[in-house]
Amino acid sequence: MEAILRILRRFVATTILVSIGVLIFNFVLLGVLVFKEINQAPSPEGVVKKVAQGLGKRDGGYRLDERAAELLTQHRAWAMLLGEEGKVEWDYQLPSDVPRSYNLIEVSQFSRYYLMEYPVYIWKHGDGLVVVGYPKKSHWKYQLDFLPEWVRSLPLRLLTLLLLNVALALLVSVLIGTRLIRRIRPLVEGVLRLPREETVELDSKGIFGDLARSINSVSDMLQKKTAALKARDEARSNWIAGISHDIRTPLSMILGYASEMEDSPDLPQEQRHQAGIIRRQGERLRSLVSDLNLVSMLEYEMQPLHMKPVRLAVLARQVVADLLNNGLDERYDIELQLADEAIQINGDEKLLLRAIENLVQNSVRHNPQGCRIVIRSSLSEDRSRYCLIVTDDGKGIPQEQLAEITELPYSSKRKKPVQQGHGLGVPMVARIVQAHRGELTLESGGERSGLQAVMEFPSLL
Repeated sequence: MEAILRILRRFVATTILVSIGVLIFNFVLLGVLVFKEINQAPSPEGVVKKVAQGLGKRDGGYRLDERAAELLTQHRAWAMLLGEEGKVEWDYQLPSDVPRSYNLIEVSQFSRYYLMEYPVYIWKHGDGLVVVGYPKKSHWKYQLDFLPEWVRSLPLRLLTLLLLNVALALLVSVLIGTRLIRRIRPLVEGVLRLPREETVELDSKGIFGDLARSINSVSDMLQKKTAALKARDEARSNWIAGISHDIRTPLSMILGYASEMEDSPDLPQEQRHQAGIIRRQGERLRSLVSDLNLVSMLEYEMQPLHMKPVRLAVLARQVVADLLNNGLDERYDIELQLADEAIQINGDEKLLLRAIENLVQNSVRHNPQGCRIVIRSSLSEDRSRYCLIVTDDGKGIPQEQLAEITELPYSSKRKKPVQQGHGLGVPMVARIVQAHRGELTLESGGERSGLQAVMEFPSLL
């Protein structure tokens, strides 16, 4: 919805700016055209003034200089000089339908507008009144009267007109934008639903029909691919689960017979030793099958989660206690630094216990020379996230391998194969943390600098 409102705001703002720009451009263009037209040729007032200035007495008569005569000829105009008695004392190309004598009333009538439908302009002369007439219908003459109050209020009126134009542009843009957004909204909602893998079925009519059909096609294709991937993942997980189940029965028999042979006093020591090797390798195989099945279920989100409030500090203490009770080698020094032990998270107790065990066992397995292991906890400042951190000062991991250590062994994303163990420990931890909406972060400065694993979960407050 926010994206749609943002589009509408930008559309309205752009429309208003374009409208104001067009209005200013029109005013400028109109001013340029009017100014150019006015200044393109001498005005009628300028022509009649030059005629009056160029008309003089010579040899008992009147004579017009060549420049003024050229102006009259250029504008197809005629001219005459009215004396004080109202008679024509001199004329230049005077039409035949124009009278040669006028009284005061007739002069006052044509002095501002027309004489016999000729647009006329007058100018005072020393011997009378110069009248210049233009061809009929060549000029329009109107008189405009304005009150002083109206002229003084003209800027306010222009500002009001501008604001009304802006308001009208805003109204039109909102109406057009709303109608446009009404057509765009389903498309935006459809695009937003695509990443959520929801089915999208948009109306393919209207101006955005092609786009709607494309979105529908993409949605259908994604649905088919998602279904195919889900079916493949379920088949793979079910295959692994089936193999694991099929292996358990013969493996249990092997372990049972191996244990009996290992404990039988009737067998020679060498055979009992060999039976012990079979038992230990069988137990390792059973652990591998169990881990592979669990990781597969977590990978494809098929592992059932028994969620309840859990205290990670209690689980950490249980892991350390089990490790010490099972005879932890004295080369390993393990320490607890737990804070905010009462903080709980929502999680599966068995899976979280397994994650902590895997991290501790990882430090033990990869540091045969011994190391110091510290398990500590911390709470974020806003108390929304709770972290359990497992740190060791062992040999560490090269920086270039940190990014791939959480990938499954023999995955195409792993550049270096697993050298010790089956390599499912840390990938299993990563998937357990992910199943609890948490985040696993691994940090190491390189070889001989130790490893730090941080499990971060949403806390229950």
